[in-house]
Amino acid sequence: MNHNKIGISILVLATLLIGMVLMPAVSAQEEKDYSVTAEEAFKHANAHMISFIATNTSGFENWTGASIDSKPLELYDPTGQKLYYQFSVLKNKTLIGIIDIAADKRLGQTVQLVLFEPKPFDATTAMNKSREIAKNEYPEGEIKSTQMVVYDYPIVGAMTIVKDKTTGVEHRIFVDAYTLEKVEDKPATETEPGIWSIYEQRLKNGIDNNLRHWQKSDELAKSIEQAAVNKGVSINAAVTEENIKKLSADITKSRTDVEVDLGATVYAQITSYYCAPATAKMLTKYYNDESPHQTTIYEMMNGVAPNGVTYPNQLLYYRSSNGMNKPNSFSTDTVSFAGAMNEINNGRPFASGVPGHVRMCRGYKISGSNEYLRIGDPNPIYFCVPYWEAFGSENKRIYVRS
Repeated sequence: MNHNKIGISILVLATLLIGMVLMPAVSAQEEKDYSVTAEEAFKHANAHMISFIATNTSGFENWTGASIDSKPLELYDPTGQKLYYQFSVLKNKTLIGIIDIAADKRLGQTVQLVLFEPKPFDATTAMNKSREIAKNEYPEGEIKSTQMVVYDYPIVGAMTIVKDKTTGVEHRIFVDAYTLEKVEDKPATETEPGIWSIYEQRLKNGIDNNLRHWQKSDELAKSIEQAAVNKGVSINAAVTEENIKKLSADITKSRTDVEVDLGATVYAQITSYYCAPATAKMLTKYYNDESPHQTTIYEMMNGVAPNGVTYPNQLLYYRSSNGMNKPNSFSTDTVSFAGAMNEINNGRPFASGVPGHVRMCRGYKISGSNEYLRIGDPNPIYFCVPYWEAFGSENKRIYVRS
């Protein structure tokens, strides 16, 4: 008898058995449910709103007396992934803000975006328009779904998926929620806005890292909720000045919030492709106290209408003695939170890019483990008041250097 062969056979069999035992565990890990319920999201929205007000966060000065509508709008990614629960913040029945809460723990911290004085839109009208266009363009097609999506972060629209019954090919029809105009289904580039996935962008931060951030956000929300219970305060009710006074000490005693906001002026872009010139104008006003026309800046960036401007061409204006006169300015793909803190702490707002769009970052906030950037967005829909966004949405920056 060949004992060596028997030993090998036993080893192979044992390996197979171990594999069979481990396989369900691996599958279970892959199939783990990372979804967040609407009820959980509502608690997070309320708890974090109280925290923002109690810590005197910029932009929340007028939110005392506000309450959150418990019925959120569900927003999806163009990939089909559920993205955010969008909660409306109301004061005296008037919309004063929006809080987007992550619908998936892999996105990271729970509060993803806070908008102030937002322009309202009608989701039902946008979805109906998207379906109408789909039916007109593909009269023989089968409509598979219609959802509200963040198609060009943070811009919202409706997406209808229609399937050609003959070829089986599926087509996506996007309609902007504000203009109700069809948006071409093409990817965003450095010089043109388009359809892109904020979900995939945020996953680049690392799923394990994002899950840790979500867990810390959850712990923070629960601690605020417990503090409210101890004081006999309902976190689901309108936020009163009296209740904020009751909770402020308990909310702030276990952590130190840090916020720096340089207060740079925000300008709206005057054409759909002037985001880079508008951002440069904001930074020129801050650094040089000058306010050049956006067209002048666009021309110095060698812009060609109707397209945006590449980062190398944006630097032509920043570095030129006839432009911003900051010769050591540079662009970078490294977009760490520590880098943003370093710039802001040294009094340097910077250009913050997402696919197809450029904004200004003028501040940051750390709340527990939550990390936020204060964004001045030249898009006319968002430029009124700078918003807070969770760190992790950018793909490029321009740092301004003398």
